[in-house]
Amino acid sequence: MASHTQLAVLLDLDGTLVDSSYLHVLAWDAAFAAAGYEVAHWRIHGSLGMGGDRLVPRLLGRHVPEAGDISDDHTRRFLDAADRLRATDGALALIDDLERRGVPFALATSATGAEGEALLAALGRDDLPAAGADSVGAPKPAPDVLLAACEQLDIPSERAVLIGDSPWDADAAARVGAGMVGVRCGGFGDDRLRGFGASDIVDAPRDLIGRL
Repeated sequence: MASHTQLAVLLDLDGTLVDSSYLHVLAWDAAFAAAGYEVAHWRIHGSLGMGGDRLVPRLLGRHVPEAGDISDDHTRRFLDAADRLRATDGALALIDDLERRGVPFALATSATGAEGEALLAALGRDDLPAAGADSVGAPKPAPDVLLAACEQLDIPSERAVLIGDSPWDADAAARVGAGMVGVRCGGFGDDRLRGFGASDIVDAPRDLIGRL
């Protein structure tokens, strides 16, 4: 267990440790189109990092009865392209670094079910401590998954720092007093990440080796 005076690291998975953002954009685009909706790619990308139950009404501007079907269709299309997923630069080396130095860490991801399994398969590590949206009340930007990861590590959220790629990661961290370091590999600009609370921004996980 971690000491309550020790810092812990929470690692987002989707877009942070796995290069997945643009596959998500294409999968969402196709799912919206199949349901008869046209949504610009940049708007889809801007909503990545939040759960599908929030993403669909946010992008359509309203709740629609077929929202669940659109989300399920996105998942099917994303999984069909899962062989194109790969770890981001330095993701595995960062995990090795944390393990070697004894830094408490856990995955804190909104990815659920088969999507989460596909991301872990692309990362090549299915043995990592993790809190996923499957086991909590709500995905990001709600902080539930971060709190679950902190509970698993037995550490207060104020002693944790989240490594994430999206504004919604930063938003979730801010809600529970956790720190947040952004990575650009998810495709979000520095202004958006800082605007939601990121205290530092680097290109990819490799830039954080030895720093956390």
